[in-house]
Amino acid sequence: MSSYLDKDWIVVATKGHIKDLPAKSYGIDFKNQFEPEYEWLKGKKTVFSAIKTKAKLASIIYIASDPDREGEIIAKHCFDELVKLKKPIFRLRLKEISKTEVNRQIKLKSGLDFAEIESQIARRIVDRIFGFEVSPDLWKQLKISSLSAGRVQSTVLHWICEREKEIQNFSKEIYYQLKLQGSVSGKSVELDYQSKDKLDSNAIQKILKDIEVLPEPNHLKEILLSGIKKKNIKRNPAPAFSTASLLESSFRVLGFDSKKTMKLAQTLFEGKRIGSGERVGLITYMRTDSTRVSDSKRELGKEYLNKHFPGLVLDGSITPKKQKKYSQDAHEAVIPIFPEYSPETIGSYLSNEERSLYALIWERFLTSLMKPELGEETVYEFHKNNHVFIYKNEFITDSGFKAFGKREKRKNSEKVNWKLGDQFLYESNTIEEKQTEPPVRYTQGKLVQKMEDTGVGRPSTYGSIIETLRTRKYIVEYHKSIGPTALGMKVDEYLFLNFQEMIGESFTKDLEHKLDQITEDKSSRISLIQNFYDSLFALLRTPRKKYRSTEIKYPKNKEETLPGSYAKPNPNPNRSAKIKASTTRISIPKEQTNTKTCPVCNEGVVKTKLGKKGKTIYFCSRYPHCDYITYES
Repeated sequence: MSSYLDKDWIVVATKGHIKDLPAKSYGIDFKNQFEPEYEWLKGKKTVFSAIKTKAKLASIIYIASDPDREGEIIAKHCFDELVKLKKPIFRLRLKEISKTEVNRQIKLKSGLDFAEIESQIARRIVDRIFGFEVSPDLWKQLKISSLSAGRVQSTVLHWICEREKEIQNFSKEIYYQLKLQGSVSGKSVELDYQSKDKLDSNAIQKILKDIEVLPEPNHLKEILLSGIKKKNIKRNPAPAFSTASLLESSFRVLGFDSKKTMKLAQTLFEGKRIGSGERVGLITYMRTDSTRVSDSKRELGKEYLNKHFPGLVLDGSITPKKQKKYSQDAHEAVIPIFPEYSPETIGSYLSNEERSLYALIWERFLTSLMKPELGEETVYEFHKNNHVFIYKNEFITDSGFKAFGKREKRKNSEKVNWKLGDQFLYESNTIEEKQTEPPVRYTQGKLVQKMEDTGVGRPSTYGSIIETLRTRKYIVEYHKSIGPTALGMKVDEYLFLNFQEMIGESFTKDLEHKLDQITEDKSSRISLIQNFYDSLFALLRTPRKKYRSTEIKYPKNKEETLPGSYAKPNPNPNRSAKIKASTTRISIPKEQTNTKTCPVCNEGVVKTKLGKKGKTIYFCSRYPHCDYITYES
């Protein structure tokens, strides 16, 4: 961004969040309307001290963190520190890094978006309460220390586990498909038997008898064409990328996982120095649930296409696609800022992976502005003794967007103009054995697409949700497919038995909607958190449903099996799962022998736990709402 500003400006980076809730304690003031208690992240106090030194020399300060909820809370934390300097402070929300956008935002002189901040705080506190209350419950019930439970991650884990159960419980079904070979008007064709039901071998034999193929010598010589059905073909190009569709396509086409895709997209958003010129942002902000394209960007795209690919642009205005039900539509789609920067012209300034992702975004945007593929499909029906055989003919009249770029030009199929009464001259038949296929495991792309479709999670969290499940060793990826580990199945089984109301898909997407209402200033953060808190503790007070160990039998063929499927629960899984037993967060003991009333609050009872060094720890059953804690001397 500094390349767009003159020498009077100084640009410095916080490199992400500077503060967060403490890692080893609750960090929420329950007596003061769930107020968060932030602390400096490791090393960031030093980083910000250097920033503050430079800010003291400035006459005006602009905070330009990302234009979303996470960016807004970063801006708030920076503001809280810099406001002490008593300088004018404004907020920049750059949806693209270009000279025009930077200058436009500077002139706006915007302030903080407190509704957005309230929404982010609500999400963070809700997730903290869920993790800090449900995780110890997991430790106690499953007898595995240091397990962690995340609110949204648990919903996604359940999808993965349910799909695995469907696969393991699947029983294949054998069926048959009948085809007739012959000719019509001298053209060799193959007719397909039409049936709503799957056919077994007995049904096939009956059909062959009914149409007089059996017994030999057969009497079927000809079938007459008795029905013609036509419909127009119109295949529109896909819209420009949202975050979810970008992650899905990047994974499917390029093999990049969500983390890698977002990292590459971040570098394209921040920009590259093209030749000897200034640094140029190449794509718009990459965290969005919208496929909307602004009028100015659409015109730039059309100008480029008319110059280099005349005849492909859709005439007139494009009717905007209806945004998905749970879309916030806060930012436009992920698109190139300057269409004239084609992958070929700037490819030398990008790494191979950056170029591949940029090409995907660039082409998707341009094709979204093009004409649809047009044609006609005709279904010819041949009837014989109440049995129907069909032949489909597809004729493309205009390839539209499919003629773009390096795509192979589709050859128009030969148009068939048969008439009612034409004869199909029978020659032979084939019976193909088929079998039903089990559901397929999710890929990263398909999981992200489901999150967007159902309103679970948000563009800024899609990648981290999957990464967290992998870090906790709840899932494993093999040949691009994702399946649960034995530990993941065990955790999901228990959580869904006892906390379905809090991690079910409907509750999760409803909570996302309520968070959006806070962003729109239509709802209260405190009210949302209080309702969540009350609901969760009502569940925690109920008797636990008995956990039933679910043993999954995996196929013997290792090529069809996820390696993680054979993994046994790790009694001490990866400790990077954030929540750890410590002197500030006590896990529930296995045995409670002390029923003495808490001397601090007089409401809870004193519980005990054996500490790491062999000493007994005494604490209140109402922890963290009561902070009584002492140690055996």
